[in-house]
Amino acid sequence: MGSLLKSLTFLSLLATGTSIYAKTLTPIWETEGFKMPESVVYDERRQKIYVSNINGGPIERDNNGSVGVMNADGSNPKIEWVKGLSSPKGMDLHGNKLYVADVGDLVVIDVDSGEITARYPAPSSKVLNGLDVTDDGTVFVSDWLGSKIYKLKDHKLELWLDDKELNFPNGLFVSNGYLYVSTWGTNPKADFTTDTSGTFLKVSLKSKKIEVLNSGTPWMNLDGIHKVNKKDFFVTDFIKGELLVINTKGKVKETHKLASPSSADFFYIKEQNLLIVPYLMGAKVSAYKL
Repeated sequence: MGSLLKSLTFLSLLATGTSIYAKTLTPIWETEGFKMPESVVYDERRQKIYVSNINGGPIERDNNGSVGVMNADGSNPKIEWVKGLSSPKGMDLHGNKLYVADVGDLVVIDVDSGEITARYPAPSSKVLNGLDVTDDGTVFVSDWLGSKIYKLKDHKLELWLDDKELNFPNGLFVSNGYLYVSTWGTNPKADFTTDTSGTFLKVSLKSKKIEVLNSGTPWMNLDGIHKVNKKDFFVTDFIKGELLVINTKGKVKETHKLASPSSADFFYIKEQNLLIVPYLMGAKVSAYKL
């Protein structure tokens, strides 16, 4: 993994020349020791942060992954709070249910008991990755290498959209009748680089029509996504290690340089203006006051 991290660092240095001005953000706290952390979720009610640990090959079904938990200020981490997963990535919380995308299964964890309560298999998927849960409990989950999106509703996980224009989808965010998708780009390599730039998409929940918002905007390998206000989203660029501000028309308005490459599926706490970022190859989670 050391060689991969060096590769990502080198790629990040090369990429900075193509970015618009990037302000460097400084962490207010960092918690180390996680095992390839890919996603974080903030639990306001319990004042906890959940962290998914891939801990091995990102596409392997090796039963080596876990979900960790720590206090909202990054203290008292329990790295492997829930075991029995393979390569857990994107997560989201709805009530006491933590939904986790785990390669070929959508896994449900009861956060009060710390127990896995359900597994919903997606047999035709390649690598489940990002997800978002709507207010009514509907779960959308992306199939990163399969360029598909699945939907869980009424305890049934079904294929919702299969389209090459999804461009290796990663992060998902539902807002105002649309599913916004941050994509990785085609043909991901072992070092996570791609043949083409990722894209920022808008998909109608009714018609499933896909609109490419940032066509011709190189070079991005997009990961996590959160809405900031009515017009803007925060999106992480994994390879560059940047936080992008992208508006609803797909324009990159600002970039913020983060601590290092491999910035993955972050969480934005709007009330605190606080960004919590996992670093897949950095074995840490960092918090930034914006």
